Formats: sequence, structure tokens, C-alpha cells
Amino acid sequence: MLNSTKPFLLVFSIFLFCTIVCFSQSNVSYINLITENSSKYQPFQKNFNPLKYNPDLVKSCFIEMLNDVRRQLYGCSVLTNLPMLDSVARMQADYQATYDKFTAVNVAPFQYTSQRLKNYGFTVQGDEYVSKAKAHQGDNEYSYYDLCLELLKPLFKTSSGVPQFLSPQYTIYGFACGINKNMNLMYISLVFGNDLTIQVFNSVTSKQKDLPISKGNAGLKFYDPVICKKCADDHTLEEIYNMLSWNEDGDVFLVSDDAKWVKKILAKAGNAIVLDFIQKDQYTCRVPTVDHNKPFRGIVSKPISVDKILALNDSTVKSNYFHAKIGAIPQSIELNKEIDINILLLSGKNYVCRTLIKKKVDDIKTSDIKTDSLIQAQNYEGALYRLSPMLSDSTIHEDLLFSMVQLAAHKEKTYLSSIFTRSVQMAVLRNPQRLCNLLEQFSISVFDNKEVKKIYCGKCK
Repeated sequence: MLNSTKPFLLVFSIFLFCTIVCFSQSNVSYINLITENSSKYQPFQKNFNPLKYNPDLVKSCFIEMLNDVRRQLYGCSVLTNLPMLDSVARMQADYQATYDKFTAVNVAPFQYTSQRLKNYGFTVQGDEYVSKAKAHQGDNEYSYYDLCLELLKPLFKTSSGVPQFLSPQYTIYGFACGINKNMNLMYISLVFGNDLTIQVFNSVTSKQKDLPISKGNAGLKFYDPVICKKCADDHTLEEIYNMLSWNEDGDVFLVSDDAKWVKKILAKAGNAIVLDFIQKDQYTCRVPTVDHNKPFRGIVSKPISVDKILALNDSTVKSNYFHAKIGAIPQSIELNKEIDINILLLSGKNYVCRTLIKKKVDDIKTSDIKTDSLIQAQNYEGALYRLSPMLSDSTIHEDLLFSMVQLAAHKEKTYLSSIFTRSVQMAVLRNPQRLCNLLEQFSISVFDNKEVKKIYCGKCK
């Protein structure tokens, strides 16, 4: 259990309670996070004229409002703007305004966001959100501030939980806006991404021969929110990775002392799994050998159906022990090489709905009942988001800070976020040796986060 004083626990508990009360998950409450601090938006109270307006002022107002909500919800750092992502957004904002059509779909050959991203040199790993609002309110006063509030409202709408639009996994953005020909509607496009959106891998270098990666996409497809919803929301699936092991001969197994439980949890995991074999040399402190245009990192096995995995159980019929060989380290990887193995959970027609990685989340205690219950239920993401506003406090307790590092490192969505970056930046100032030891225990995949990798290479190597 983490050591902490009673005053700290009291302040921490009060803080969490206030956070929950303030951030009830509704459209109105998100808008309130902005309007309650309306005085800071004084520069945007200028009258908005659709016949003659400043698009840079629209962008600045909208992003400042968005950053404010993300900071209050998660303690996120401000989003970084990339001009080339603005160009991606411009394609869709102009299309909507020209055709007076609210849509994220364009025309061939740039019909989808992924195609527009690739057109400007990015990977396919980015998301786009569009919105529209009235460009005036008749005879009523209407400012840039009012306009941006109206543009944000539909993006904040959600049936349950925090809208994906606010996800901390987004760290970079592009923005563009446009007015329709009738001058009565404003359309915007917002393109989000993170370190995976930027390609640094060069497939024609000699490193490709030394560190082979599966060609093409190996028949695998990127995450689809509709197909993957059930799998993505089940936190208990994190337990599957604990079953994984491999021996000195390179044979890979799933092992458990409860075969009935294995059957139950694999039934929730999707149609099949794929093993992703990643050599740690792919993440050297030089240019990484990882292709961000693939839904995996290294060499992948062929999909193994859940039914086949269950049939591979070689324990005795009477025993409830589960032991199944599900693959082997590829021959192209030397057995003395350091590797990590990620487990890809597939649904539908080979959509990668979840990537399970090595993590270090044992024995984390925060002394907050709700947070600890989330951790106990393997909802590490929920626990992290509950704690993340504490990153704004430079005096945060060291043990709590390192708990946040551990929680953030458990999946791609959180280790790419500014929450992981910020927690690592603070941790290296507090106790660099402790941080270095901890980073060694995580999946090598966490170094997809460029800033964390930079800290590791600068302080731990």
C-alpha cells in the first residue's frame, strides 16, 4: 500500500469528490466548464460577421475552449497544432461549405479521412470530427465566442460517458472552417492524432532486413468503433495477457489453472487472436523500425480462432488446468533476442479491436475507494482518468505519481496521451532511478510515445 499522510488523504478525497460533482457527463456540464470561466475569453467577444471574418480567430477560440475542457477533465497538456494537419482539415471544411453538406465523407480519391491524411504524408492513424453552427443570430449579438460554443455543443453530445472527441489520446490537431454560400452556416473540420499519426519508419533502409516486419497489413484491419464496441469496453479482457508465456525453445502458450474461466473470457475476446512479436531492437534510441501504417508492430502470426485455441488445450479431460501451445517465435527472430509479444484481439473480418500488452499494475493502491475499485476491476483507464487532474499539482505524492505512470502504460490509448507524458516528465524529476526501473518493466510499445522515449534514452541509457 502507498504511504501517505492523513491530511493528504483528506485533500485527495475532497478533490476527487469535487471532480466527480463538477464533471457530471452531459453536454451542459462540458459547456459549463467553459462558460464558468468566460472572462478569459474576452479577446473572442468581438462580433462575428460571416461576410468578413478572421478564420484564425475562430480556430484560436475553438481550440482554447477545447484545451480548457481537456485540462479540467484530465489535466491534459494543450494540443499541438501541425500546419499540415490544418491542410487535411481544410479539404473537408471547404467541401462541406461548398456543397452545404454536413459530413466527414468527401469524394474519391480523398473520400475518407485516412486517404486525406496519407495525401499530406501522415499515416492512416488519425480521427476527424466535423461540426456546424449558425453563422449569425439575426439581430442578436453574436461573437466568435458564441459561435465556438455552438460548434462545440454537438461534439459534446453523448449517450453515456465522456465523448470520444475529448479523449486524452489526442495530442496533435489540425483545424479549418468555412462558410456556406448563403452565409448562414459555419462548417468546421477538426483532425486529431498523436505520435502514431507521424511516420518515421523507412521501409527501404537496411534495418528492414535486420529487423523484419510482416509485409503489408497481414490481412488485419484497424479498429472499427461499431464492430469493436463490445470487446473494447470489457476491462476483464486485460487478464488474458497474464496467461501468456513462452519458453527457451520459442514455443508460446496460454496457461491457466481454470479452464472454465479461460473458455468464458475467450468467448468475450472476439473471433480470434494474433500474436505480434516485437524485437526490442526495433525501438533503439535512434530511428525506430516500426511502421505506423500497420495495426501491429513487428511480425504477426496467422489469426488463431478462439475455438481452435480451446481445442489446443492439452491438459487431461478431468483436470481444470488449461495449457495450449498457440504459436512459436518466428524463425526470422533469433531466440537470444529480447522480444515482447502483444496479443491482438480480432472481431468481425480481422479487425484489431484490442491490443493487450505487458504491463505493471500489481499492488497499486491510492487510498481512494472508488479509484481502487476501478483498479481491482481492471479498469485502469478509468482509474487513471479519475486521478489525472492531480498532475496539475506539482506537490503530488510520489507514490501516487508513479501509480499514474503504471496505469497510463497499460494500453496504447493512454500511453500515447499527454497524461503519460506529463506523469513521466514529473516522475523523472522526482526519482529518475525509480522511473528507469519501472520503464524497463513495461511493454516496449510505450516508446511509441516519443517524449517518453526521449526521457528514457536521455536518463536511463
